[in-house]
Amino acid sequence: KRQPGAPAKLKIITVIREEKKSDNKKIFLLEEDVLGPGRYARPSFRLRENLEPNLKYSKVYSQGQKIIGSIRYFNCKIQNNDGLMLGPLIVDQKFKGRGIGKELVNKSISSINQKNIDFIILIGELDYYGQFGFETNANIHFSLNVRREKILLKKLSEKNNNFSGKIELY
Repeated sequence: KRQPGAPAKLKIITVIREEKKSDNKKIFLLEEDVLGPGRYARPSFRLRENLEPNLKYSKVYSQGQKIIGSIRYFNCKIQNNDGLMLGPLIVDQKFKGRGIGKELVNKSISSINQKNIDFIILIGELDYYGQFGFETNANIHFSLNVRREKILLKKLSEKNNNFSGKIELY
């Protein structure tokens, strides 16, 4: 029981919400902390350089004012198929292993599924992303050299079952 006059304990609310433009600095700092300076050498970062994330689908996991996780999506195309490139998916080191990354992927994908998006693409590990329905696809490639087994695709629409060609980000 609380002593009279003692401050009430505030419950910090944790939510997954759409990313806002004002989150940019906090996400940048979290990215810096989680991925370090080596991130700039990664093909995924070089492909997204100077592009704006699609805020409609990008999400943050926030606890009060603090962002402890982020998932971003960027617009892309394979021929006439509209897609999104997922990445980066980052979670504050202090909160690793609690399922926050999985929650961000599942929540964001479920909000995308209903839209006019044909596929989601990413550069990552099949061991992790396979659980969300991502698969390798030998027929697609980026403008930069990326190992084929790292290019993962999740089909969202039934309209085109064989994606092939260059993945263009915009």
